[in-house]
Amino acid sequence: MQTFIRSIPYFYLLLCVLTLSAQKKEAIAVYTDAPFQIDGKLDDEAWSKAIPTTGMSMFEPDNGNPLRPERDVEIRVLYNNTSVFIGALLRDDEPHLIQREITQRDRFGVADHFGVYINGFNDGQQDFRFFVSAAGVQMDCLATETGEDYSWDAIWDSAVKITNEGWVIEMEIPYAAIRFSKAEEQVWGINFYREFRRDRFRYAWNPIDARIGAIIPQAGLLSGIQNIDPPTRLFLIPYGSSYVETRNGETQTTFKAGLDVKYGINDSFTLDAILIPDFGQAAFDDVILNLT
Repeated sequence: MQTFIRSIPYFYLLLCVLTLSAQKKEAIAVYTDAPFQIDGKLDDEAWSKAIPTTGMSMFEPDNGNPLRPERDVEIRVLYNNTSVFIGALLRDDEPHLIQREITQRDRFGVADHFGVYINGFNDGQQDFRFFVSAAGVQMDCLATETGEDYSWDAIWDSAVKITNEGWVIEMEIPYAAIRFSKAEEQVWGINFYREFRRDRFRYAWNPIDARIGAIIPQAGLLSGIQNIDPPTRLFLIPYGSSYVETRNGETQTTFKAGLDVKYGINDSFTLDAILIPDFGQAAFDDVILNLT
Protein backbone atom coordinates (compact mmCIF):
# COMPACT_ATOMS: atom_id res chain seq x y z
CA MET A 1 0.00 0.00 0.00
CA GLN A 2 2.81 2.38 0.89
CA THR A 3 4.54 1.67 -2.42
CA PHE A 4 1.32 2.43 -4.30
CA ILE A 5 0.90 5.79 -2.51
CA ARG A 6 4.47 6.80 -3.31
CA SER A 7 3.91 6.03 -7.00
CA ILE A 8 0.92 8.39 -7.29
CA PRO A 9 2.98 11.63 -7.70
CA TYR A 10 5.06 10.03 -10.45
CA PHE A 11 1.94 8.81 -12.20
CA TYR A 12 0.42 12.31 -11.99
CA LEU A 13 3.61 13.85 -13.39
CA LEU A 14 3.61 11.37 -16.28
CA LEU A 15 -0.06 12.15 -16.95
CA CYS A 16 0.71 15.89 -17.10
CA VAL A 17 3.57 15.31 -19.55
CA LEU A 18 1.41 13.14 -21.80
CA THR A 19 -1.38 15.73 -21.68
CA LEU A 20 0.98 18.52 -22.72
CA SER A 21 2.38 16.43 -25.57
CA ALA A 22 -1.07 15.51 -26.85
CA GLN A 23 -2.32 19.09 -27.09
CA LYS A 24 0.66 20.63 -28.88
CA LYS A 25 -0.28 22.42 -32.09
CA GLU A 26 2.14 22.54 -35.00
CA ALA A 27 2.97 25.35 -37.39
CA ILE A 28 4.91 24.62 -40.58
CA ALA A 29 7.46 27.07 -41.95
CA VAL A 30 7.84 27.30 -45.75
CA TYR A 31 11.10 28.24 -47.45
CA THR A 32 11.22 31.29 -49.71
CA ASP A 33 13.96 32.94 -51.71
CA ALA A 34 11.70 35.69 -52.99
CA PRO A 35 12.39 39.23 -51.76
CA PHE A 36 9.56 41.05 -50.05
CA GLN A 37 9.05 44.11 -47.92
CA ILE A 38 8.12 44.22 -44.25
CA ASP A 39 5.27 46.70 -44.62
CA GLY A 40 2.33 45.12 -42.79
CA LYS A 41 0.37 44.23 -45.94
CA LEU A 42 0.92 40.48 -46.56
CA ASP A 43 0.42 41.10 -50.28
CA ASP A 44 3.77 39.64 -51.39
CA GLU A 45 3.53 36.44 -53.41
CA ALA A 46 5.62 34.53 -50.87
CA TRP A 47 2.86 34.77 -48.26
CA SER A 48 0.37 33.05 -50.59
CA LYS A 49 2.57 29.93 -50.48
CA ALA A 50 2.78 29.84 -46.68
CA ILE A 51 0.62 27.43 -44.66
CA PRO A 52 -1.79 29.28 -42.34
CA THR A 53 -2.55 28.18 -38.82
CA THR A 54 -5.55 29.48 -36.90
CA GLY A 55 -7.24 29.42 -33.52
CA MET A 56 -6.33 30.66 -30.08
CA SER A 57 -7.57 30.00 -26.56
CA MET A 58 -7.71 32.41 -23.66
CA PHE A 59 -4.82 32.40 -21.24
CA GLU A 60 -6.42 34.87 -18.84
CA PRO A 61 -8.77 35.80 -17.29
CA ASP A 62 -11.06 32.89 -18.33
CA ASN A 63 -8.42 30.24 -18.96
CA GLY A 64 -9.30 27.89 -21.81
CA ASN A 65 -12.10 29.82 -23.51
CA PRO A 66 -11.70 29.72 -27.32
CA LEU A 67 -11.23 32.85 -29.40
CA ARG A 68 -14.46 33.85 -31.09
CA PRO A 69 -14.56 33.30 -34.91
CA GLU A 70 -14.99 37.01 -35.61
CA ARG A 71 -11.72 37.61 -33.73
CA ASP A 72 -9.81 34.66 -35.13
CA VAL A 73 -6.22 34.81 -36.41
CA GLU A 74 -4.38 33.55 -39.47
CA ILE A 75 -0.66 33.12 -38.83
CA ARG A 76 1.91 32.20 -41.49
CA VAL A 77 5.63 31.43 -41.16
CA LEU A 78 8.30 31.72 -43.85
CA TYR A 79 12.07 31.35 -43.66
CA ASN A 80 15.26 31.73 -45.67
CA ASN A 81 18.96 31.44 -44.85
CA THR A 82 19.06 34.61 -42.75
CA SER A 83 15.70 35.01 -40.99
CA VAL A 84 12.34 33.61 -40.03
CA PHE A 85 9.31 35.68 -41.10
CA ILE A 86 5.94 35.80 -39.37
CA GLY A 87 2.82 37.27 -40.88
CA ALA A 88 -0.51 37.45 -39.06
CA LEU A 89 -3.99 38.66 -39.82
CA LEU A 90 -5.63 39.55 -36.50
CA ARG A 91 -9.35 39.89 -37.00
CA ASP A 92 -11.35 42.21 -34.78
CA ASP A 93 -15.13 42.67 -34.81
CA GLU A 94 -14.66 46.28 -33.64
CA PRO A 95 -11.48 47.54 -35.35
CA HIS A 96 -12.24 51.14 -34.40
CA LEU A 97 -11.67 50.13 -30.75
CA ILE A 98 -8.17 48.75 -31.27
CA GLN A 99 -5.91 50.42 -28.70
CA ARG A 100 -2.81 52.06 -30.21
CA GLU A 101 -0.86 54.04 -27.63
CA ILE A 102 2.65 54.98 -28.79
CA THR A 103 5.27 54.25 -26.13
CA GLN A 104 9.01 53.82 -25.80
CA ARG A 105 10.50 50.47 -26.73
CA ASP A 106 9.82 47.64 -24.26
CA ARG A 107 6.84 49.48 -22.74
CA PHE A 108 3.48 47.88 -23.46
CA GLY A 109 1.30 50.83 -22.54
CA VAL A 110 -2.39 50.90 -23.46
CA ALA A 111 -2.36 49.01 -26.74
CA ASP A 112 -3.30 45.72 -28.38
CA HIS A 113 -0.35 43.36 -28.83
CA PHE A 114 0.81 40.37 -30.82
CA GLY A 115 3.83 38.31 -29.84
CA VAL A 116 5.83 35.20 -30.67
CA TYR A 117 7.67 33.02 -28.16
CA ILE A 118 10.58 31.09 -29.69
CA ASN A 119 12.52 28.26 -28.05
CA GLY A 120 15.09 27.15 -30.60
CA PHE A 121 16.05 24.03 -28.64
CA ASN A 122 12.46 23.05 -27.76
CA ASP A 123 13.63 22.18 -24.25
CA GLY A 124 11.14 24.19 -22.19
CA GLN A 125 13.93 26.22 -20.57
CA GLN A 126 14.12 29.67 -22.18
CA ASP A 127 12.10 31.74 -24.65
CA PHE A 128 13.11 34.57 -26.94
CA ARG A 129 9.98 36.72 -26.96
CA PHE A 130 9.14 39.36 -29.54
CA PHE A 131 6.06 41.61 -29.27
CA VAL A 132 4.62 44.34 -31.47
CA SER A 133 1.80 46.68 -30.50
CA ALA A 134 -0.95 47.88 -32.82
CA ALA A 135 0.95 51.19 -32.85
CA GLY A 136 4.08 49.45 -34.18
CA VAL A 137 6.10 49.61 -30.95
CA GLN A 138 8.53 46.72 -30.42
CA MET A 139 9.13 44.84 -27.18
CA ASP A 140 11.54 41.93 -26.74
CA CYS A 141 12.92 39.92 -23.86
CA LEU A 142 14.57 36.75 -22.66
CA ALA A 143 12.15 34.68 -20.58
CA THR A 144 12.43 31.82 -18.13
CA GLU A 145 9.90 30.57 -15.63
CA THR A 146 11.36 32.97 -13.07
CA GLY A 147 10.67 36.09 -15.12
CA GLU A 148 11.29 38.21 -18.24
CA ASP A 149 14.41 40.30 -18.88
CA TYR A 150 13.54 43.33 -21.01
CA SER A 151 17.06 44.77 -20.76
CA TRP A 152 17.89 42.37 -23.60
CA ASP A 153 17.37 44.00 -27.00
CA ALA A 154 17.72 42.33 -30.39
CA ILE A 155 17.73 43.82 -33.88
CA TRP A 156 14.67 42.77 -35.87
CA ASP A 157 12.07 44.30 -38.14
CA SER A 158 8.30 44.64 -37.96
CA ALA A 159 5.40 46.58 -39.42
CA VAL A 160 1.68 46.82 -38.66
CA LYS A 161 -1.36 48.06 -40.55
CA ILE A 162 -4.91 48.67 -39.31
CA THR A 163 -7.58 47.38 -41.71
CA ASN A 164 -11.37 47.04 -41.83
CA GLU A 165 -10.97 43.44 -40.59
CA GLY A 166 -8.66 44.21 -37.68
CA TRP A 167 -4.93 44.60 -38.01
CA VAL A 168 -2.04 42.94 -39.83
CA ILE A 169 1.50 42.38 -38.66
CA GLU A 170 4.73 41.31 -40.35
CA MET A 171 7.87 40.37 -38.43
CA GLU A 172 11.38 39.47 -39.59
CA ILE A 173 13.49 37.86 -36.88
CA PRO A 174 17.11 37.19 -37.93
CA TYR A 175 18.67 33.91 -36.83
CA ALA A 176 21.39 36.05 -35.24
CA ALA A 177 18.82 37.26 -32.70
CA ILE A 178 17.95 33.80 -31.36
CA ARG A 179 19.64 30.50 -30.48
CA PHE A 180 18.95 27.05 -31.88
CA SER A 181 20.64 23.73 -32.55
CA LYS A 182 22.79 22.87 -35.56
CA ALA A 183 20.49 20.07 -36.69
CA GLU A 184 19.64 19.91 -40.40
CA GLU A 185 15.94 19.71 -39.57
CA GLN A 186 14.91 22.22 -36.95
CA VAL A 187 12.03 21.69 -34.52
CA TRP A 188 11.42 24.72 -32.34
CA GLY A 189 9.09 25.34 -29.48
CA ILE A 190 6.82 28.23 -30.45
CA ASN A 191 3.76 30.02 -29.20
CA PHE A 192 1.87 33.07 -30.37
CA TYR A 193 0.32 35.65 -28.06
CA ARG A 194 -2.46 38.17 -28.55
CA GLU A 195 -3.91 40.77 -26.21
CA PHE A 196 -7.13 42.75 -26.54
CA ARG A 197 -6.27 45.67 -24.31
CA ARG A 198 -9.78 47.11 -24.12
CA ASP A 199 -11.10 43.81 -22.69
CA ARG A 200 -7.93 42.76 -20.83
CA PHE A 201 -8.19 39.42 -22.67
CA ARG A 202 -4.97 37.50 -23.38
CA TYR A 203 -4.80 34.55 -25.74
CA ALA A 204 -2.25 31.90 -26.70
CA TRP A 205 -2.08 29.89 -29.92
CA ASN A 206 -1.06 26.66 -28.21
CA PRO A 207 -3.33 26.28 -25.17
CA ILE A 208 -1.79 27.15 -21.81
CA ASP A 209 -3.29 25.46 -18.76
CA ALA A 210 -2.95 27.97 -15.93
CA ARG A 211 -3.26 25.16 -13.37
CA ILE A 212 0.08 23.69 -14.45
CA GLY A 213 2.03 26.86 -13.72
CA ALA A 214 4.94 26.47 -16.15
CA ILE A 215 4.28 28.34 -19.41
CA ILE A 216 7.33 27.66 -21.58
CA PRO A 217 6.90 23.84 -21.73
CA GLN A 218 3.33 24.38 -22.98
CA ALA A 219 4.50 25.81 -26.32
CA GLY A 220 3.51 24.36 -29.65
CA LEU A 221 5.90 23.21 -32.37
CA LEU A 222 7.40 24.89 -35.41
CA SER A 223 8.69 22.49 -38.07
CA GLY A 224 9.76 22.79 -41.69
CA ILE A 225 13.00 24.77 -41.24
CA GLN A 226 15.79 22.69 -42.71
CA ASN A 227 19.22 22.87 -44.37
CA ILE A 228 19.77 26.50 -43.42
CA ASP A 229 23.18 28.16 -43.37
CA PRO A 230 22.80 31.11 -40.98
CA PRO A 231 25.39 33.90 -41.16
CA THR A 232 27.82 34.86 -38.40
CA ARG A 233 26.01 36.27 -35.38
CA LEU A 234 27.33 39.81 -35.64
CA PHE A 235 25.51 43.11 -35.08
CA LEU A 236 27.05 46.56 -35.68
CA ILE A 237 24.88 49.28 -34.13
CA PRO A 238 26.01 52.87 -34.83
CA TYR A 239 24.68 55.74 -32.75
CA GLY A 240 24.92 59.49 -32.66
CA SER A 241 24.02 62.22 -30.19
CA SER A 242 24.15 65.99 -29.94
CA TYR A 243 24.22 68.33 -26.93
CA VAL A 244 23.38 72.01 -26.72
CA GLU A 245 24.63 73.81 -23.62
CA THR A 246 24.03 77.46 -22.80
CA ARG A 247 26.14 79.16 -20.12
CA ASN A 248 26.70 82.87 -19.45
CA GLY A 249 24.97 83.80 -22.67
CA GLU A 250 27.16 81.52 -24.80
CA THR A 251 25.80 78.44 -26.58
CA GLN A 252 27.97 75.45 -27.32
CA THR A 253 26.95 72.49 -29.49
CA THR A 254 28.67 69.11 -29.23
CA PHE A 255 28.27 66.09 -31.50
CA LYS A 256 29.24 62.53 -30.58
CA ALA A 257 29.15 59.21 -32.43
CA GLY A 258 30.11 55.66 -31.67
CA LEU A 259 29.41 52.00 -32.34
CA ASP A 260 27.99 49.08 -30.38
CA VAL A 261 29.18 45.61 -31.37
CA LYS A 262 27.51 42.28 -30.59
CA TYR A 263 29.39 39.15 -31.64
CA GLY A 264 28.22 35.60 -31.02
CA ILE A 265 31.16 33.58 -29.72
CA ASN A 266 29.06 30.42 -29.48
CA ASP A 267 25.51 29.40 -28.54
CA SER A 268 26.07 30.35 -24.91
CA PHE A 269 28.19 33.52 -25.05
CA THR A 270 27.86 36.88 -26.80
CA LEU A 271 30.53 39.58 -26.74
CA ASP A 272 29.16 43.10 -26.19
CA ALA A 273 31.59 45.94 -26.93
CA ILE A 274 31.25 49.71 -27.27
CA LEU A 275 33.47 51.94 -29.41
CA ILE A 276 33.58 55.50 -28.02
CA PRO A 277 30.90 55.13 -25.32
CA ASP A 278 28.60 58.06 -24.59
CA PHE A 279 27.62 58.40 -20.93
CA GLY A 280 25.72 61.63 -21.44
CA GLN A 281 22.33 59.96 -21.07
CA ALA A 282 23.25 57.63 -18.22
CA ALA A 283 21.00 58.03 -15.20
CA PHE A 284 22.59 59.26 -12.00
CA ASP A 285 21.59 60.42 -8.53
CA ASP A 286 21.80 64.03 -7.43
CA VAL A 287 24.68 64.85 -5.13
CA ILE A 288 23.31 65.57 -1.66
CA LEU A 289 25.36 66.81 1.29
CA ASN A 290 23.92 65.31 4.45
CA LEU A 291 24.94 67.51 7.44
CA THR A 292 23.40 65.17 10.03
